[in-house]
Amino acid sequence: MKKRFTILHTNDLHAEYDQAVRQAAYIKRRVAELENQGESYLLVDGGDHLDMSINECLATRGKLHLDMLRETGYHAMSVGNNELLRSTPDLIREHSLETPVPWLMLNLVEGDGTPIGGMQETLMVTLENGMNIGLFGATDQFGDLYENKHGFRNLDTIQAVKNAAAGLREKGADFIVFLSHLGYEADLANAKELSGLVDVVVGGHSHTVLQAPVMESGMLIVQAGSHGKFVGELKLEVNFENDQHQVTAYDGKLVEINSESEADPGMEAIVEKGRKETDEFLSEVLFGTTEPLSHRDVIQLMAESVRSFWDAEVGIMYGGAAIDGLGAGEITKGDVLTVCKSMHSPVLMELTGEQIAGLIEDSLKEEITSKLVYGNGFRPHGIPIGSLGFSGVEWNFRDGEVCEIKINGETLRDEQVYTVGSGSPMLYERVCGYSSVKGNTLLKVENILMVKDVFMRYLMGQGDRFLVPLMD
Repeated sequence: MKKRFTILHTNDLHAEYDQAVRQAAYIKRRVAELENQGESYLLVDGGDHLDMSINECLATRGKLHLDMLRETGYHAMSVGNNELLRSTPDLIREHSLETPVPWLMLNLVEGDGTPIGGMQETLMVTLENGMNIGLFGATDQFGDLYENKHGFRNLDTIQAVKNAAAGLREKGADFIVFLSHLGYEADLANAKELSGLVDVVVGGHSHTVLQAPVMESGMLIVQAGSHGKFVGELKLEVNFENDQHQVTAYDGKLVEINSESEADPGMEAIVEKGRKETDEFLSEVLFGTTEPLSHRDVIQLMAESVRSFWDAEVGIMYGGAAIDGLGAGEITKGDVLTVCKSMHSPVLMELTGEQIAGLIEDSLKEEITSKLVYGNGFRPHGIPIGSLGFSGVEWNFRDGEVCEIKINGETLRDEQVYTVGSGSPMLYERVCGYSSVKGNTLLKVENILMVKDVFMRYLMGQGDRFLVPLMD
């Protein structure tokens, strides 16, 4: 007996709202067409629907996206790093409990081994044609990042998938769909081990544009790019015989969504409501200044803010933490968030005097400061790491050389260990490009606030030291 159904899929929206309202319109129209034709369908998302670097997402604490997922009518979604990495554990749990669309996750759990919040390890969806579709999701664990940052616990991904597939088969699943936020290369690499267990992988994370499905070791892999530019459609014909099934025909494509595409009124209303909340959030005045602050001023102040936050001996901030300066007048949250887009965690580390001296010298070298950085929370991607701003450190030049370095007024000693407040990129040479950070010791990571949050709190408390308040 042959049965047919269609998988509609998206991934990695990253809070691209103008695209989302058009993507939703196409999905609703296509679902209506399939229903009118009496055809069965499954609608799923591969994760990274949220993005806390976008003001609307940040201002609404991501709740805007729960409404968007409901409005589009998804059956389920995988959990991406943007649902996980830039939220607190409590907010992650809150989202996963409140969402009307199941969040699927099987390779990351609470420290005690239970599911995180309302996340589900597996899900069974029964289509109109009677097929039982078994689903589960997994995410890129980024090594032990979530274990260290959130107190979650990693599970072996391949073994977890095998267990989930077997369990779903026992419960009567006719067909297995894996919502993978592992990335295309990982999906290809895992295909041999998952052959015969997983029928279709709906991918995400790598933003791969697969115009046609890829068959690898008997497993179909699809992925629909990113940022709402496409909706994927995979038509399947499955033959069932003697308790076995086989995909006998398939056809997949990506449908482009552009600025000329129709917008969905329901989604527009949700986004508009979120933007009104965002305007109120961003309009809050933090401080006032009679003089504009240059980009260098902002980086210097950010260095002072992380030093103050940790009560460290030294503060260091990289130029890529901000993209511009701030003008004179009333400065709002929106003004700060416009120039401070990156999503980095404040860290407290230890560096020797020799390392700090090396960082000062390296910060003067264009081949280092011009290094372009991607990922790891940098926004926008491809921004130069920039020169470093230092707090608690001063030095002189003699004959073009750095000399007379002092830490809080005392001569720097090469062998002495100093506490340093900074942002997470400064922990890793491969990220920041500054070789002198090698051998640092990480003491603490702030898991709730980001560097830009610390900066805004610092500015609110500074008053007349460098600013002239405009408010009564």
